[in-house]
Amino acid sequence: MTAHPSGTDPTMNHPSPDRTTRHRTTRGRRILAGALAAATLVAGAAFVPWQRGLTGAPTGDAQFAAALAPHLDAGYLRSVSAASVETDGTVRFAGWHAEEHDQFEIGSITKTFTAALLADAIERGELTAGTTLGEVFDELAGTSAGDLTMEQLATQHTGLPKSADMVPLGQRWRLFLRMDGYVETLPQMLERTAGLETDPGTYVYSNTGFALLGHAVAEAAGVPYPQLVQERLLDPLGMNETIVPQTYADLPAGAPAGHTDSGVPTGPWTLGAEAPAGSIRSTAHDMAIWMGAVADGSAPGVDAVEPRTELEDGDDIGYAWMTTPMGEDAEAADPSAAAVTWHNGGTGGYRSVAGFTPDGRALVVLSDTQTWVDAGLGYLAETGDQSDGQTDGPSDQTED
Repeated sequence: MTAHPSGTDPTMNHPSPDRTTRHRTTRGRRILAGALAAATLVAGAAFVPWQRGLTGAPTGDAQFAAALAPHLDAGYLRSVSAASVETDGTVRFAGWHAEEHDQFEIGSITKTFTAALLADAIERGELTAGTTLGEVFDELAGTSAGDLTMEQLATQHTGLPKSADMVPLGQRWRLFLRMDGYVETLPQMLERTAGLETDPGTYVYSNTGFALLGHAVAEAAGVPYPQLVQERLLDPLGMNETIVPQTYADLPAGAPAGHTDSGVPTGPWTLGAEAPAGSIRSTAHDMAIWMGAVADGSAPGVDAVEPRTELEDGDDIGYAWMTTPMGEDAEAADPSAAAVTWHNGGTGGYRSVAGFTPDGRALVVLSDTQTWVDAGLGYLAETGDQSDGQTDGPSDQTED
């Protein structure tokens, strides 16, 4: 989604981690961030950015913090909260100016929840991978977008124009004030979508496409999207610190603010009808639950992670999830044995990344600045399994 008037798209771009071994760089096994947000300049004022990388003494697991920190040394970071899940279920937490129960906007990682709802709905028989938008929404029947299938939406192969993700001209003033510009209602989104031309089978990363997918799955279930996430994903997994806002009114009092990478606070992003593409707010504690369940196959709708299509850059895409070869064995006979399945996210003032490996290890990194944290996935490539049965998982109480 467009975070700045310049037209960058942090929430839904997928800055793919570089496959370092393919290019035989000296760093070998490190997954690098594929994009960095540009510094925001505000006329008439100068801001001194934070020191490059992480600052202050970490809280939580010292071993995990020491292993993760070298991967988060690019750009300026304010508060970071991270969790790892090992193969035996051991959960480790580390934070810099943040605790495991602090809430962050997770941006496009929301899409992994929407994708799980689709896979779960298919299993329930509420729709199929071939169900079209026109079959769900009468407003789209007979239109180009109405012919798009659930699978095309979930694998980003709709060919929807990137302009469909742009904030409407009349709302762009919000971006200059570092506010959320996505305030459409679902009827407004459907009316706009009815006039779009598509190119089914063509990969174009689309926020609007995934938002339509989420609303279509919810329509098939007969409940609003936030309620569907709550009932089918959050409640069964015990993710009690996670919310799915669509308007500012849905936010709790005192909801934390994100920041530009020059330290300026930003307004919260709730995204209106675009919510299924990026509005979830969660904590490292809850995201460890989500990623642990996805990694061990126990999450509802976990079939969403299975690769469906290979992209031109060599990545595979399932329903939302990207799978990227990594590490020294990325070109082995079975590259899936050396791969990370992942998604990242970004809103006006937050960045995030979450991924897991075939052996069941998982990682999530949440940040309240605009600096990408995708390079944190290098932790999975370089550390191996750290389980020892000695480390406690996330506590049940917020630390003071």
